[in-house]
Amino acid sequence: MSRFLISLFTMLVCAMPASVLAVTLGSGNPHFQNASLAIVRGRAVCLDSAGREVQSPFGCNETGSRFGFASQDGKLYKFLPTDTMTTVFTDSRVRQRQLQLTARLHSGDQLEIIKVQSIKEGKLYDIYYFCDVCTITSYTPGLCPCCRNEMEFRETPQQ
Repeated sequence: MSRFLISLFTMLVCAMPASVLAVTLGSGNPHFQNASLAIVRGRAVCLDSAGREVQSPFGCNETGSRFGFASQDGKLYKFLPTDTMTTVFTDSRVRQRQLQLTARLHSGDQLEIIKVQSIKEGKLYDIYYFCDVCTITSYTPGLCPCCRNEMEFRETPQQ
């Protein structure tokens, strides 16, 4: 019975940020008024302390790196410092894929991620992490908040 309550509590806590975000976005927050929606294709890159792309595949310190996004047309975007969705790029499997980002484009060519998808053979795939034990989905890698097992990386065709 207690495992059920822990699972229920965890699902409610995990669902809370999405509902808070929806309320924040709909409330006329000035933070979002100067942003436009952007869909950008390219790949995630690691940035050095000066904000330039790190060319070496070994130059990315996965725990403390800053990430950017190199578009197919050669433009380098940076992410808002407050964007917690960039933790998906700590997974080298994600950085190795061609990606499509749906994001808010802020002034200064800064992105704020809404959705990250991979592109395979011209088709879009949703990227996420899943715990089979607890049936919990996350959009960032790490341990399951319930059972503490490693979340499994998954890609499924966009529906």
